[in-house]
Amino acid sequence: MKRRKVLILCIDAGSHDYLAASNLPTIRQLAKTGFYVHANAVIPSVTNVNNVSIATGTFPETHGITTNYHVDRTTGKGEFIEDNRFLLAPTLFETAKAYKFADKTALFVTKKKLLRMLEAGTDIAVAAEDPPPEYIDTVGPVEPIYSVEINWWLLRAVRETLRKDDPELVYCSTTDWVQHKYAPDEDLSQQHLVELDRIIGEIIDDEPAREIYITADHGMLEKTTTLDPGRVLTERGIPASSIPIIKDRYVAHHGNLGGAAYVFLENQADTSEAIQVLLDTPGIEEAYSAEDAARTFRLHRERIGDIFVLADKTTVFGELEAAVEPTAVRSHGSRHESYVPIIGYNSPWSATDFEYNVDVGRLFLESLR
Repeated sequence: MKRRKVLILCIDAGSHDYLAASNLPTIRQLAKTGFYVHANAVIPSVTNVNNVSIATGTFPETHGITTNYHVDRTTGKGEFIEDNRFLLAPTLFETAKAYKFADKTALFVTKKKLLRMLEAGTDIAVAAEDPPPEYIDTVGPVEPIYSVEINWWLLRAVRETLRKDDPELVYCSTTDWVQHKYAPDEDLSQQHLVELDRIIGEIIDDEPAREIYITADHGMLEKTTTLDPGRVLTERGIPASSIPIIKDRYVAHHGNLGGAAYVFLENQADTSEAIQVLLDTPGIEEAYSAEDAARTFRLHRERIGDIFVLADKTTVFGELEAAVEPTAVRSHGSRHESYVPIIGYNSPWSATDFEYNVDVGRLFLESLR
C-alpha cells in the first residue's frame, strides 16, 4: 500500500495580498493543479492561536490557547505562553502516532516558543532560532531571528529532512518579521516569498507525490493609531486594564501592538457599560462580553478577559501612558487580518471542504479515524 505523506506549511502572515504581489510560479502551479481557497483564520488573528489551531485541528475552545500572553485571573500575574503547559488538545503528531499513520513526524518552526508548544509526538523538532548543531553542519549557518534569511534556512532544513529521513507528517511554520517591516509590493517582501517559492519547488521536484498544504496564520496591515482600552475605560470612571493579545518577546516585530485585546474589569458589574463605552470609542470596531466572545469566536471561556475587543483596520491596542497615541507599525490581530489562503496539492479533499485554516489539521485528523 502506498504510504501517504503530508507536508503542512504555515507561511506566517502569508495572506492573499502578499502572495498576489509576488511572482510565485510554484505556488501558482500548485493552486492550478490542486486548489486555492480564500479561507478564514481563527480570531484573534495571532501566531500562537492560529498555529496551535492548525497543528491540533481544533479551535481555542478545545486546545485552550487564546493569546500569546496569559493572565491568571486569581493572582493577576501574567506570563508568556511559550510551552505546552497550557495546551489542552493533542497535536497532529501525537494523533498520527496513536493511529499508526506515521513512523516519523517532524516539526520545523522559526520561533523557539512554537517548538516548545507543539513538539509533543515529534521525532524531529527544529527551531531555526536555535537549531541543533547537526543542522548547521548540513544546512549551513543560520541568520538572526530578525532577518529574511532565517525562513529560507528553515525551508532548506525541511527539504534536507524530507530527503534524508522521509517523515510521513511534517508541519512547518515561518516567522513574519519581513511582513511586519515591509508591505507586499516592497522588494525585500517579494524576495522573501520568491525564495520560499523556489525551495518549495525543489521539495516538490524531490517527491512530486507528497500531499502539500500551504496556509497562513494571519495577514498584516499598516496601522496609524494605538489605543489602550483599559485606560479608555479608567478615564471614564470604569477601573480596568487591558493586554494586547499579540504581546510576546518578539517586540522588534510589532512593538506589542496588535488589533485585539482582552480587557479586565475591577468590577464585572461594569461589563455592559464598559462595552458601550468601548464601542463608542473611535478605533474600536467590536466589543464582546466573555460569554459572547467565547461563543462567537470559539474561544476557551476561562482563558480570556472580561471583554474582548477588536480594532478597526488602522488601529492597534497596546499598554500605553495615554489612552490614545499615534503610531506607525504593521501588525495584526483583528478581523481585518483574518483572511488567509489555503493551497492544496495532491489532496484527497476539494476546495469546498475548507472554510478555516484549522480545517487543514481537522480534516487530516478525521481521515485517520
